[in-house]
Amino acid sequence: MSLSDTYFRHQCIIRKLQRSPASQQEIKDYYERECETHGYNFVFSNRTFLRDKEEILSLHKKDIQYNTSLRKYYLEEDAIPDDFGNRIADAYNTYQALNMSDGIAEFVHLEKRRPQGMEHFHSLMHALRNKVMIRFTYEKYMDGNITERSVAPLALKEFKSRWYLLAKDSKDNTTKVFALDRISELEVTRQKYKAEAGFRVSDYFRNCFGIIRPSEPGAKPQIIQLFFGPDKGKYIKSLPLHDSQQIRQDDEKGLVIELELYITYDLVMELLSHGADVEILKPVSLRKTMKKILDKAGAYYPL
Repeated sequence: MSLSDTYFRHQCIIRKLQRSPASQQEIKDYYERECETHGYNFVFSNRTFLRDKEEILSLHKKDIQYNTSLRKYYLEEDAIPDDFGNRIADAYNTYQALNMSDGIAEFVHLEKRRPQGMEHFHSLMHALRNKVMIRFTYEKYMDGNITERSVAPLALKEFKSRWYLLAKDSKDNTTKVFALDRISELEVTRQKYKAEAGFRVSDYFRNCFGIIRPSEPGAKPQIIQLFFGPDKGKYIKSLPLHDSQQIRQDDEKGLVIELELYITYDLVMELLSHGADVEILKPVSLRKTMKKILDKAGAYYPL
């Protein structure tokens, strides 16, 4: 049996149980229908199902349990948080849906902006896994400056359909972020580097919105409170601005959320994108920053 057949069966089981608890027969019937739809070989038995349960926990971080009173299996959601596994599953399910359709351009409109620099992805993953130095040419858009870099790669991060490399620059031993679409002439060396003990990319960006982290020593995240009207608030609740988002008010007047973030260019640009739908309640310094930018923008449109 091919790996794609096994992965397809895993996703069918997960999708079925995400909808509602189901007996083994109900899971089998659903999987059989999906096989007929997508043209996969139908292979299902009690032994394969038990093996699938273990593999789904190991590979997809989804724990399938059995409810004896209902006599049905159910999914213990987020037993082990795994955003990467969820993203891979989403991409796979999208591929399956598009792959079965002829003439999809008639009714599926795909984003035409594709992330740049993806040709470096495989090489960077190799360097990250093997902890080896890399060299490349880097162009800064702000000043057009082009420099040669030698860095120890630490992680890859996605933000707004762009990919970035987090790395320690050997020139000044400082951790920096490099956009993949501005990297050229990438070379993976054989020079090993020693990884920083206990470093986690999730901790590094924990209080960041986007890919910018303040370089000033002693910089600390701040408590930020934002107000959205009732309609806009529904969107903010369904797709939080950041992992730190907490709801402080949610009624007919509107939604107040609280975030714990560094105040950076990325965050200010995000708040500006919401226009008049958002009011910064605190801190006062951020209110002043936003007012200054909006006043300057308003000067471009005299009546």
